[in-house]
Amino acid sequence: MNAANDIENLLRRGMTPVTDSPAALRELGFERAYPQIQHGYDSTIWERAIVAPHCSRDGLRMLVRQRAFLK
Repeated sequence: MNAANDIENLLRRGMTPVTDSPAALRELGFERAYPQIQHGYDSTIWERAIVAPHCSRDGLRMLVRQRAFLK
């Protein structure tokens, strides 16, 4: 899966996408979760923060962290 649209569709379904395209992740606003680590499992984790599409019961907006993995 390389297209930003495919990644976005999986995120909307609550899934964590796995891709080999860092450009698609950057396009969607993802950044490396641990930029100081160059090798191993932690180097594959990318994250972004978005405002949740729904609000909490008291009307407050919630910030949600989404993850994706780069092969």
